[in-house]
Amino acid sequence: MPASEGDRPVAVVTGGAGGIGAATVNRLHEDGWRVVVADRAIDAARAVARAVGGLALEIDIAQPASIASGAARVTAEWGPCRALVACAAHLENPHPPERQDPTEWERIIATNVSGTFGTLLEFGRSMLRNGGGAIVTVGSITALSSSPLVAYGPSKAAVIAMTRNFAVAWGPYGVRVNCVCPGPTRTPAVEASYARGERDPEVMRRQTALARLVRPVEVADAIAWLLSDRASAVTGITLPVDSGVLAAQLWNLYGGVPVP
Repeated sequence: MPASEGDRPVAVVTGGAGGIGAATVNRLHEDGWRVVVADRAIDAARAVARAVGGLALEIDIAQPASIASGAARVTAEWGPCRALVACAAHLENPHPPERQDPTEWERIIATNVSGTFGTLLEFGRSMLRNGGGAIVTVGSITALSSSPLVAYGPSKAAVIAMTRNFAVAWGPYGVRVNCVCPGPTRTPAVEASYARGERDPEVMRRQTALARLVRPVEVADAIAWLLSDRASAVTGITLPVDSGVLAAQLWNLYGGVPVP
């Protein structure tokens, strides 16, 4: 990529203040992007942005006006967005369907489905105007199988379908759109869930083919590749980064994944 600051292309990472988002910000910075760290947690976003010489952007993707004003600010202050990582999401703890909180359901759908759609639409406009770009949405392997994440899983299934729709609609205009689906990843939010006893990392580890959980940087590496010119003919795909959870599913019927 060009060396001069003004010529370096702009990448926007929503949910960039922590976890997979922050790891992605750092990875894209290493690849030569100027990175916008977009998040509701503006203080944390500023800390991440400061470390990479980026721009911190306060944004709540559950609010359409917040997305639109954020996209306009990026264009005005930094120029057209050439890469977008739609990582921001509302998380959920395991529970049975009959215990689903309706208010929580609405928040998850507003953020993960409507918010992702609005993010792609608003930040993608400059890509359409300026001859192309690349987008990566962040789904989840809960979109690809059954889980006790009653609202989160369906919301991420919608993200996968949305990704394919945008990939075909915008492909002729030079915009590639792909989805990365992380498996059990040791983000700060998940580590906190382990500490509260809501999830058991050992149970999760035993479901993986690699006998370990995913690190945020490993998801970031997959995202960075999909945004790069090395993936120039790749669009509309769903890429699991899950330490082999999906591959190992049926092994539990036969005693589980082998233990060395």
